Amino acid sequence: MSYETVLEQVRSVPEEYLDEVSDMIGYILYRHEKQTERQQKKSGLAEFFGSMQIDIDPLDIQREMRNEWN
Repeated sequence: MSYETVLEQVRSVPEEYLDEVSDMIGYILYRHEKQTERQQKKSGLAEFFGSMQIDIDPLDIQREMRNEWN
């Protein structure tokens, strides 16, 4: 949908409802901002956790853990 189409729809709204339209637009912008923040936080977790470099076979690690428990 283009800005022109939205603008035409807004122009067709009666004036007494313009406050509600403004509130809805504000809510949509707020939701977009929060979603963007969440995505940035998700991508930033790698900085704290990173990835582990394991040189041994993961199945060997699992076997060792099982042997420890027995």
